[in-house]
Amino acid sequence: MADFIPGAMSFFFADDLAAVLAGQIGLKFTQQCVDLERRLQMFFEQLEFYSILAVQPINYSKTQIMFTARAICYPNPMPQVKCGDNVIEWTSSFKYLGYWLTTKLGWGNVIGKTRVKVRQKTALVNSFRVNGTSSTNLRRTLFSVFVLPYFTWLFGLYPLFTETQRTDLNHLYFTLLKRIFWCQCWDDFVFSYIYNEKSLDDLCFGYWGKYAKALSKTRDGFLLVEQSELNAHRSAWQSGAQRIRCLYRSKRFVSHSDVLGQVFNWMATQGSSDSVVAHKEEDILSLLCFQKVLHKEFGA
Repeated sequence: MADFIPGAMSFFFADDLAAVLAGQIGLKFTQQCVDLERRLQMFFEQLEFYSILAVQPINYSKTQIMFTARAICYPNPMPQVKCGDNVIEWTSSFKYLGYWLTTKLGWGNVIGKTRVKVRQKTALVNSFRVNGTSSTNLRRTLFSVFVLPYFTWLFGLYPLFTETQRTDLNHLYFTLLKRIFWCQCWDDFVFSYIYNEKSLDDLCFGYWGKYAKALSKTRDGFLLVEQSELNAHRSAWQSGAQRIRCLYRSKRFVSHSDVLGQVFNWMATQGSSDSVVAHKEEDILSLLCFQKVLHKEFGA
């Protein structure tokens, strides 16, 4: 596909296509908008030509364009782009391979939509009955089938979230599990110990551990490690820890931290042990009794 669409960086998976067109540097904003409209029209002409040769028709109803820039305002009016006789719609967000991409930076939109989905699915799991009855094992199995995959889908981005976002997702995961087990009165720590349920951090750590083990045996993994080392040398040079002759630093350089490095740093902070601590049963029972006493005395 790159031979047919040379002016864009394309990502093709199954029947889903996403293409990125970068603006030019050193031009005024209005000139960039005019140039972008021209290149967009050329891109759709190339895409139509490719779809005819590959016998893969374009789904015009799902084809959308998203504009993002550092500029405060957007072009007014937005450029009118056509693909054949169909006008392509401009949008501020779209879904690609299960992830929502927006004009704003951050993961709040993806996390928010995941929250809504898992809460709806958990309510459906709790309402499920077989011959008018339900059981904990049945609800736990349905939770693993219909709710847990939405959390698993976030594991690829989970180490990139902020500490607050990860804490909130952990609490949400335990809250939904407690609804499944019908024991919402317990704390997350007590619940994870009694039912031996791993936290979302532990599940994500296991996921990335298996991925890193599989990646170490491939050529792609070797190339990623090499790229991470180059990024480490670049960061050391940019911070002034290392010097390279005849090469000067510029204050306009943007600091960069590779994604794989961020993931491994997060894994290093987690450690290799589970968050479910092996306490004695007597200590847990004493803690539960102490909570009940506080609840009666203070009415909390």
